[in-house]
Amino acid sequence: MSRITSFVRHLTVSDLDQIKNRSIEKKYKQGELVFSEGDQVDSFYIIVSGKVSIFFSQCGHDEEICRLGAGKYFGEMAIFNHYRRTASVRALEDAVLLSIDKDEFVSFVESHPKLAAKIKKMLVKRNEELVLRENLIHTTGIHGKKLHVSIKGDPSLRESAFFRGKHESIVDKILADLEPRLEDILLNRSIYKIFIGFNSGEIRTSSVFDPFSEEIHTADKLTDTSYIERHFPKIAYKEKAKMIQSIYRFIADDMHFPGLPEHWKNIFKKSRQNWQPVNQDDITAVMTKLTELRSIPDFYLRNFSISMIQDAIRMQFNCDGTHIVSSEDYQRFLEENLERIS
Repeated sequence: MSRITSFVRHLTVSDLDQIKNRSIEKKYKQGELVFSEGDQVDSFYIIVSGKVSIFFSQCGHDEEICRLGAGKYFGEMAIFNHYRRTASVRALEDAVLLSIDKDEFVSFVESHPKLAAKIKKMLVKRNEELVLRENLIHTTGIHGKKLHVSIKGDPSLRESAFFRGKHESIVDKILADLEPRLEDILLNRSIYKIFIGFNSGEIRTSSVFDPFSEEIHTADKLTDTSYIERHFPKIAYKEKAKMIQSIYRFIADDMHFPGLPEHWKNIFKKSRQNWQPVNQDDITAVMTKLTELRSIPDFYLRNFSISMIQDAIRMQFNCDGTHIVSSEDYQRFLEENLERIS
């Protein structure tokens, strides 16, 4: 039992014997699954020897959360959160594990306050890590400039993309006039987020003066100067960023905030502490390329969204694929894809 003392450092020899008596030793070959994401929860595990990988599926790929070795433990999240397994575990090399029935484990932990506090602290940390990894894009954007997430949709739409001609919508007819107007309301007016539906002619906007709602406009209205003046009050970009920061502070100071789960509070505080808006030059660079993206043969742009809060530009194409890219990767994305129409 000496090899698991990092888990039970606060326990007595008698406690260690209890764990051993309550557990079953299980052996796993390299590459063998211990359990899969979505499985019913039955046991808690302590690693006696070997290493395991904890991972989950995202966009059709395995995303590793962490690797654990001798003395570490796993499986407690689903037990205490009352969920199915939130991730899969695979042996990275031949491994020996102690498996403890979930009810036996809960009973044991409840009788050892120091161990309960240790596991609670680890639960907060692992929940925080899992939430950040499960989100395709973090709620306030990304800290690095490199980002490109691709999501595949209905395969029948991809297969038939070459046979579906592009319908010229009202957006196509006015796009040259619309682009600078949309850039203006993002940079110089109250809007922090814009969605463009190229096929429907629908423009959705979100304002810092009414942050919890979304307005819907027809594209032709947004080429009218008087319409823009009525709907989108002027405010400097820096002042708009200050308003967003003040809203975040208000939420953090609200009486209900302390009642949120610890992992969620940690994520909120860390991400908002150093938040900065998307660079204005990046927004300009993005908005001036919409015409080219709409003109890519066969895989033309269907809808598009951009926000000053989040450095994550969302584009959905005729083939039903969705791409989410950072401003830096947006330039690379253009270089790779606009070659088709050059």
